[in-house]
Amino acid sequence: MSRDDSHHHQQRLRLAQLAARLMVEHGIHDHALAKRKAARQLGIAATGNLPGNDEIDAARKDYLALFEPEAQALNVDALRQQAVEVMTILARFQPLLIGDLALGTASRHTDIELEVYSDSSKEFEQFLLNRDIAFKAEERRSGSFFILFAEPANVVVRILPGQTMQSAPRTTDDPRRRLTADQLRLILATDMANLAGDRNRPDQGIISTGPTIELETR
Repeated sequence: MSRDDSHHHQQRLRLAQLAARLMVEHGIHDHALAKRKAARQLGIAATGNLPGNDEIDAARKDYLALFEPEAQALNVDALRQQAVEVMTILARFQPLLIGDLALGTASRHTDIELEVYSDSSKEFEQFLLNRDIAFKAEERRSGSFFILFAEPANVVVRILPGQTMQSAPRTTDDPRRRLTADQLRLILATDMANLAGDRNRPDQGIISTGPTIELETR
């Protein structure tokens, strides 16, 4: 590797690490915004040799594993349990878990992100109204979204046309990782089995999995 190549590699690495820290510590969800802030703090032009989103996600995993390993693992577990409950309620819409929680990079600022399939946003809205679930509807450039108010995390739901359901990737190898409720339950069951094994070790304490979570009602 030439000196210039080494410099560019180190610059990308520093940018990815700082952007990752900003996303974790300040609850920034937009990779592009985190990259611009990191570049500004480092005095680097926010064009050209910027890290990709995958590089920042990898840096976030490293950061959480290094500085918040126990808290992050418990947070991911609690949010995934909440996600399963919400996905069970929304089962008729074939929900898929996406985003940081699907990737395992969720922090204390992370919302649960779902994609659901519906012939219209009105159909989904009526479903929420019939069940008295508190929500806010938003129209964004990328489509129709609903924010479902809940604790410990809100649920951000993107509506996708029902006819696109068959073409959506559902494998865990997808770079944008989407998880069905069954896949998520399997992950949680595996994690619980691992925790049970840890509890049987004499040097491990008791780990709480947290209370059952419900959506807020209007």
